[in-house]
Amino acid sequence: MSVALRVCLVGLALVLTAAGARAQVYRGNDTGGIIPWSCENEAAARDIAGAHCAGWNKVARITSARRMYGEFISFNCLWRPNVARYQIPAVGTRASCDAHARAPRLNPRVRARY
Repeated sequence: MSVALRVCLVGLALVLTAAGARAQVYRGNDTGGIIPWSCENEAAARDIAGAHCAGWNKVARITSARRMYGEFISFNCLWRPNVARYQIPAVGTRASCDAHARAPRLNPRVRARY
């Protein structure tokens, strides 16, 4: 009984990890794709794009990251990363969400005094 339970748990874990990796890419094919922007997705964008492009034995390059909700992080899948290094510049992404979370709060221009 315990062996069947272990096999079931391993199978469930594999299915959930495979479904989670593909759920991040909004649209994509063998030439690239887009990932919905969020601070967490930007921190993991290189891994998400790399996993997507690995399905076609290609290398991922992040080409744009618009840092607003509702925007996307776009990437290209290249055969070799050094072929188009001057045509499609790589864009840096944040490694963590600390800078976004600690944004300074703007003071209001009008203060209410009671």
